[in-house]
Amino acid sequence: MGKIISCRNSSKKSGNHVKKSFVGSIALLTLIFLGLLAGSFWLARSTGKTLKTLRSEIAAAGDPIYYTDYATIPIPAQDNAYELLSEAEQGVNAYAELVSKLTTKINPGKSNDTVVPQNAPSRTQKQQEAFFSENSALFALLEQASRRPGFRADIDRSRGFDNSLAYLQTIKQAIMMLADKASMLASRGEGDAASTACLTGYRILHLTEQEPSLIGFLSECAGLEKLGNVVHQTLATCDVSDPIREQIDKQLQKFNLNANLTNALKIERATGLLVFQEFHQAKKGSAENQLPLPAFFAETNISKAYLNDDEATYIEYMNQCISEVNQTKTSRDQRLNEMILELSDSGFLKFVSKTITPDVTGTLDAKDDTVARLNALRLLLAVQRQPSVQIESLPPTIKTDPYTTNDMIVRKTASGWLVYSVGRNLKDDAGNLTPTNPSQQPPDIGYKPLPAQPSSTN
Repeated sequence: MGKIISCRNSSKKSGNHVKKSFVGSIALLTLIFLGLLAGSFWLARSTGKTLKTLRSEIAAAGDPIYYTDYATIPIPAQDNAYELLSEAEQGVNAYAELVSKLTTKINPGKSNDTVVPQNAPSRTQKQQEAFFSENSALFALLEQASRRPGFRADIDRSRGFDNSLAYLQTIKQAIMMLADKASMLASRGEGDAASTACLTGYRILHLTEQEPSLIGFLSECAGLEKLGNVVHQTLATCDVSDPIREQIDKQLQKFNLNANLTNALKIERATGLLVFQEFHQAKKGSAENQLPLPAFFAETNISKAYLNDDEATYIEYMNQCISEVNQTKTSRDQRLNEMILELSDSGFLKFVSKTITPDVTGTLDAKDDTVARLNALRLLLAVQRQPSVQIESLPPTIKTDPYTTNDMIVRKTASGWLVYSVGRNLKDDAGNLTPTNPSQQPPDIGYKPLPAQPSSTN
């Protein structure tokens, strides 16, 4: 009997112990939950203050916080080059289709190429010449567009840059067409006419800088490379009058790629912040809620703190990229690589930043390649005007190698001038301007002498 009573007392004590443990656990969990609430509130408030400061700094600098804030003051139709380029779109596309067909015939299986090779069969060249002669009104339209004082694309900014691709593609194809025509004229010895066609292309590219974007900037770099090659061909194989040479040099002076890329990065930052705005406004159960957090965290302080921290990281990253535009490759690569490594090592944090940060390192290299080619072309114009000119006496804006800030390398050879930058590897490869891979840039960046070609007659 005593044993039974003892067991009952033991069971009662055990039950009381379980109850006490359960109540204690509930109390502990409640304290943890309250602590999380208080902590998340503090984190949301703290990260919110940091984010507000960063946004205020952007606004104080006169830059758009969101892409939809970007100034869209209308340009009168009679002053807007976009209006005429839109009229030229059909003709430009027709030429692009012709080139696609011609390149497919020459190189089956490479229909994506948009440039007819210089050694194309004479029948192909005649088809191009026929297009140029039959579409003089199209080229007159492009010339008229290049003389307009402004450029403003008619796009819906709430959709970001996606809907700007159409007009950028038209401009890219127009530049390619102008360069092809100029190359044809140069092959016939018509130096001034070829240079004038390139000037039209340069003016159009300069106008489109008024709609800054990273995609547009890279398209501009590609267009400047294409036109620069034809101008070099023209200067090396044709007589070009002094007034035309002077016009080319003055037009090249107008390209400030550092300022243009800075503006493009600011607009890229504003586009990224528009993405964050959409995440901030996403509701529970919304298809827009794609963060790596459980759905029940949506619209909570935890979600706010996570997004605030992510957005602040993105702004700081883009601010650093903007500050590196004017720096040399050695210093900027080190800083940006450190930031990219830190971002990639952040685990499940910084999800949006990892998704939308652009390849700024590659864009900065493309910018320096283009600056090097512009400087090399201006140096060629300078030494052709004055063969005895001392490179040291020329202004830094012409002679400086953007990769090292040293002087560009200029050599007079038996067949002409060799002008180049050391390029991305930061080494002088003795003027090796031939890439080892077609998808890569050559070791050195610039222009080498071309063999003189006899003028063709019709």
